[in-house]
Amino acid sequence: MSLLPLNTLHLTDTSDRGESAWIMGIRDSGVNVRVFGRLDSPHVQRMRDAGIPVTDVRWEKRLDRDVLREIRRVCIEDGIDIIHSGNSRTTLHMVMATKKLYRQGRSPKLVAYLGIIGNVAWWSPLSWVRFLNYRVDRIVCVAEGVRQYLINDVRLFGLKLDPTRVATIHKGHKLEWYREEPADLSVFGIPADAMVVTVASRLRPRKGLQELVRALGLTDPAREIHVLLIGHEGNEELRQLIAELPHPERVHIGGYRSDAPNVMAASDVCCLPVLHGEGLSRMVIEGMAYGVCPLVTPVSGNTELVIDGECGLVVPVGDEPALAKAMEWLYDHPDERRRLGEAARERIDTHFRSEDTVRKTLALYEEIMAE
Repeated sequence: MSLLPLNTLHLTDTSDRGESAWIMGIRDSGVNVRVFGRLDSPHVQRMRDAGIPVTDVRWEKRLDRDVLREIRRVCIEDGIDIIHSGNSRTTLHMVMATKKLYRQGRSPKLVAYLGIIGNVAWWSPLSWVRFLNYRVDRIVCVAEGVRQYLINDVRLFGLKLDPTRVATIHKGHKLEWYREEPADLSVFGIPADAMVVTVASRLRPRKGLQELVRALGLTDPAREIHVLLIGHEGNEELRQLIAELPHPERVHIGGYRSDAPNVMAASDVCCLPVLHGEGLSRMVIEGMAYGVCPLVTPVSGNTELVIDGECGLVVPVGDEPALAKAMEWLYDHPDERRRLGEAARERIDTHFRSEDTVRKTLALYEEIMAE
């Protein structure tokens, strides 16, 4: 069947480069696109500059009745066929705004995006209103690991999701987005001959930062391996753990950095030793796109991004000795490390393309419109 004419409404917050690119790609394919999002975000503004009608919505309330009314108005006046939500809060607004339209027999198809493992459970009333709501036609997962979590782990007695309602569509990228000049890492006190293992993430226990710090303490001190943590200021527990290392000066807390892409481009290894709950890490993708060797654990989307020994290294979850050995191996084999980094860059270019996200999303729209 032909999708055209098709009218879609996309509910986003600040959005990101990948999301704004595929939404513009959908529009360029001939679909009539409208967006609700924060115009103080450069990614949302980019869509508006490209000619997409954007309504400035800040999503400051858990449930904003004015926004609900505006969604319903646009659905009716613009003849919206599909609403595609970009996070949990926008999904809640999508479902609640269309409740009345559903009773009237004129609700659009509903598509909800899920980017991480967790936050969905049959015993949770909020989950029933959002992702588990029977009126949601498809849940689009950012990684197959997230999809498997929904299908296999989200269950209660005999209740479980219909696998046909859950799809995997990776959020694609373009290498041309990653052209920042490498930063000068000496500002962190890192020696020029050191191997720099960078983690750009929030300070959360599931990210495995403490495991990484302890693993660094297991490495041979003759090897000049430094860990750079950016995206947070650390906390007392983490700082105490660093202080107890044989060489605490080899861990650097860089805080929040507006030049995070430049820092990643200058690194030797991008590391995400996550313990659980990950989707498709933007930090790992960014590092791979810059040709930086990834070192990860086999959690959800990490296994889809990194093929062990081909375009990075994968170590068991929580295995600090294995993590230490991996860092030592990468230090001892700089040529192999660079080869893995180049292969990682190639993998992003061939397996995680923005064009593929557009193509798969259009196919999903065609599928649900035919139902």
